[in-house]
Amino acid sequence: MNKQFPFLSSDETLVCDTCHFAKQNKLPFCISTKRAMNKFDILHFDIWGPLSIKSIDGHSYFLTVVDDYSRFVWIILLKSKYEV
Repeated sequence: MNKQFPFLSSDETLVCDTCHFAKQNKLPFCISTKRAMNKFDILHFDIWGPLSIKSIDGHSYFLTVVDDYSRFVWIILLKSKYEV
């Protein structure tokens, strides 16, 4: 990478926790036969964190919201779980 982008530097000792968690095995979800008939009928929420390195503004968590009907996704950055 340094040959292609000599202006970038990297710390080889830094471990990315996102990569580690993304490689974890997950149990399969039950197949659902129900679907929302209108927008905002069913919303799916998931909170993730704390991140090992905070964002520039100090956010350590993020909340994802998925509308079952439209599949539109919102990502909300949070400084603590209490903001949910």
